[in-house]
Amino acid sequence: MKSTPINTDSESERELNQVLAEVLAIDTVRNPNASLETILKKYPQWAEPITESWDMHQQLSQCKASSRLPVPSQIGNYEILAELDRGGMGVVYKARHKELDRIVALKVIRSGELADIDEIARFRREAEAAAKLAHPGIIPIYEVGQEAHLVYYTMAYVKGKSLAAYHGANRIPPKAAALIVRSLTQAFAYAHAQGIAHRDIKPSNILLDEHGNPILIDFGLAKMTHIPSDLTHSGSTLGTPAYMAPEQIQTTKNVDALASDIYSLGGVLYFLLSGRAPFAGTTFDILLQAKDREPTPPSRCNHEVDRELDAICARAMEKNPNQRYQSMGEFGDDLGRWIEGRAIQTPTKSFSMRCLRWWRQEPGLVAHVLAIAAVIPIVIISHYLDESNSNQTIQLLLLSSWMVLCLPLQGWVLRQIESWIPAVTWGIIDVLFVTAIIANAEAPRSLLLIAYPLMVAASALFYRTIYVAMMTIACAIGFIVLAYTVNDPSMARRDFQLIYLTSISVLGLTLTSMISRIRNVFSPRIH
Repeated sequence: MKSTPINTDSESERELNQVLAEVLAIDTVRNPNASLETILKKYPQWAEPITESWDMHQQLSQCKASSRLPVPSQIGNYEILAELDRGGMGVVYKARHKELDRIVALKVIRSGELADIDEIARFRREAEAAAKLAHPGIIPIYEVGQEAHLVYYTMAYVKGKSLAAYHGANRIPPKAAALIVRSLTQAFAYAHAQGIAHRDIKPSNILLDEHGNPILIDFGLAKMTHIPSDLTHSGSTLGTPAYMAPEQIQTTKNVDALASDIYSLGGVLYFLLSGRAPFAGTTFDILLQAKDREPTPPSRCNHEVDRELDAICARAMEKNPNQRYQSMGEFGDDLGRWIEGRAIQTPTKSFSMRCLRWWRQEPGLVAHVLAIAAVIPIVIISHYLDESNSNQTIQLLLLSSWMVLCLPLQGWVLRQIESWIPAVTWGIIDVLFVTAIIANAEAPRSLLLIAYPLMVAASALFYRTIYVAMMTIACAIGFIVLAYTVNDPSMARRDFQLIYLTSISVLGLTLTSMISRIRNVFSPRIH
């Protein structure tokens, strides 16, 4: 693929450098509650480099100063000229081979990531296998070596920008994005045919050269699919969370690496179409979303994207590997059909599969619609059977208004997915409607009060302590308002009020403690 040469956008690079400097200036040791979400909300176009820098910054902040990798002057036969990039797995330098006088990109793998001899041996074997790949869309690997505790490999040095940096400063039209990804499917199809899976496909590992051609770089996590070996430690995850396939998160050794590559490349297509990663937030939040949520369709973020391109992206990123494209060639062929204006071959989903996808894309909306839709006939039937003397018109008006209001609230949550404010606001509105519905019901209302602890418990499904805390406070306030504004003997007793408020508080504290422990246990295991 040929396109217009890329011009360096120095202003954009300066902006990115300023943003990353802001991230690195945060003292995560003295300020452990520093929020990544605040920065992501300010600079959504730089979500990926910010998240990677944040994760690396947190890891390095916990290390002793002596354990950090200094910039060496020489590694093996290579003279180090400058540092090009720094990521979770290591550091990339611009280097010169002294004897051959050849400029290369040299990547050093941190010893902390490859702790023992067996892992180093596996890395060397798999990197050496990747070095045998010869394709114009794959950067050549020249040499794999080791000096003292440093394991490294050298690649061709290519002038250009990564997709992450380029797309952060330049808008890529949908057709150009499809052309880039189709070209990449050809490179991956070749690598897969040679028995090599990449396992860490992301925009920052794809370089656009001076002619606009995409080149795949960084085979630091490459795997030979025909040899039963894996670099993954028991209980840890390798890869970049926002672009990892759900099966990679389970850290099992039976993961189909080729299918995982298809998912990750679908994530790259999603990034090019929507301008953001499929999922955002902290590492823990991203992994939860990757397992249980569907990303917002790219067309909602970019109105130039049509439904067919949405469908191609969605199929590549199916949770179930058997429902994805079964090869990179098949993925590229469907993109080619779309580029040429022909009908794509993505199969039509069944009704149940469409419902499941809706649930995963908009769980809040689906849960509210189902719950409210179940309550409305109960209200109608109870009045028809003369089992309720409450005002049916007001109850139905409240329920229908509540359901209608959920539509814009869900849209707000999807537009501001990095922020907790829309979700918490939605929760508070839920409490207001529930309180109004209970107030309109007839006495005794004590059985209806189960709605408050249920809402507190449901807020824990997001694994965010602030959601649970805010919902607990809102529910407690809602109950107090009811107790002092409605005439209901079942709620008037002070001992009942005290017991009920204590129960809600204990439930909220228990859930926040559980969420904090889960986050503390699992977050350090993500690499």
